Amino acid sequence: MPGKPSGLSLSPFDMPSPALAHFVRVAGSQSGQDRLFMVYQYAAYIAIAVLNSKRLRNKTRADVAIRIEKLRATISDARVLYRIFGIFPIIAWAQSLNDPARQPKDKQLLTLQRLQTWSMLLYYPLEHTYYLAGKGVFNISPQRIGKIAVWSCRFWAAYVVLQIFHIRRSFQLLRASRSALLRSTRERVRAGDAAPGVVEDERAQLAALATQEKNLKRDCWVQAGYLPLTAHWSIPGGILPNNVWVGVCGTIAGLAQLKGVWQATA
Repeated sequence: MPGKPSGLSLSPFDMPSPALAHFVRVAGSQSGQDRLFMVYQYAAYIAIAVLNSKRLRNKTRADVAIRIEKLRATISDARVLYRIFGIFPIIAWAQSLNDPARQPKDKQLLTLQRLQTWSMLLYYPLEHTYYLAGKGVFNISPQRIGKIAVWSCRFWAAYVVLQIFHIRRSFQLLRASRSALLRSTRERVRAGDAAPGVVEDERAQLAALATQEKNLKRDCWVQAGYLPLTAHWSIPGGILPNNVWVGVCGTIAGLAQLKGVWQATA
């Protein structure tokens, strides 16, 4: 008698696991891999601080903390390397904004997105330059590498600030769309129009608006994590007191993005 499908089962002798299949879809995508690595990269800062705390620290935990840090540094390095071709999707995005059929209909959103593409078009070459220079590919002094890294993060910070305004405008447009739809529904009800097709269409539109709102709220968490991070790296000496706060902010942004990838691959 066949058993019921399992949850997150790792046994090869069990029935197919829907949760494991879902995880494979996430981990098998480029965005999913990056988000999983990102969560580890930043959560590692918190784990290391806990293991090295006065209350818990001993020789064994200190050794574990060193191993966690080594893997964290490897993952951080790999994530920058994987972004080496990141500028090409940005160029494609910038080009799409010149197509009337694909660009946002709202002029504010269009302006914000155009500014965002410029910030990323400046961010990526600078990131690639300081990363490759740090590996010895380019002959640049350590002091200059540091300046390039700071300016790279400043353009990333600009993108984050613009994204916050983008979210704000998107919420305004969403509320206006919902109000218009509800107003249309009330007028239809007063007129006695209860055609099944119209009702189903309105329900579908409301569901789509609810999904947009949920995605915008999740993006708020992403930017809430990124804003202090990018500000920290954009100012020599930083603004966050220690790496624990870097870990907290990065983990918040990473988990919010990972949740989006998880839901998109459901």
